[in-house]
Amino acid sequence: MKIAQIVVPGASEYERKSQRIDFAALSEAQHEVGVYADPREVRDADIAHVYGRAKVRIRHVIDAEVVLPEAVEEPWWTTNDQRRTTNLGTFLRKPIQNLIHQTYARLHRTRDDIEWRLFERPPTPEEMATIAVWVDPALGDDDRDGFVAEALVAGNVVVASRTTINVQRLEKGRTGLLVPSNDANELAHAILAALFKPELGQAKTSAARQTISKYRQRQRFRALTQLYDSRIR
Repeated sequence: MKIAQIVVPGASEYERKSQRIDFAALSEAQHEVGVYADPREVRDADIAHVYGRAKVRIRHVIDAEVVLPEAVEEPWWTTNDQRRTTNLGTFLRKPIQNLIHQTYARLHRTRDDIEWRLFERPPTPEEMATIAVWVDPALGDDDRDGFVAEALVAGNVVVASRTTINVQRLEKGRTGLLVPSNDANELAHAILAALFKPELGQAKTSAARQTISKYRQRQRFRALTQLYDSRIR
């Protein structure tokens, strides 16, 4: 099968990692995969998969809104025994900056020993391994860039906004702490519980270990190829 992957310049980190995972799996399965930034450059493809938002006038187009299983890249699955020396970590995006500042101020009303590391680029597995609690204060369902799946695979306790994808990632709260979106008070309370109630964190990470296999790349690849086949029949 000839597959054109169109990575729109404004594609999110979630979409970009999905493209990398799909490219590796499809190429390994002997499909012919080309990567493009401009849809006009695509020639003679059986199917086009768009990562990001763009109008593409090519037949058999898979767009960014299609629901496929999330996958986590292979380096995250290697056990890392680094000591978790930093309290909190978050992948910083502009829309969540204000909420982080509000929440941090609330945390410091009761604690002055909390360090919150903000990553301006996607964290590496080694960096994630130094974090105790991973926080995703996403404001809406269109924000999938919280690296929650990676944090679960890395063994972090996770606190995340109750967006649609985070409810799925955290099994409705069984494998992590869910809080209302854009609520600094509730976010601060959940962070304090995750940091200073070890029995709670251990229960969440133990439950996560039972479910993280859903992020294996083979799960996404199976659904992806079934979707492609259904479109070109």
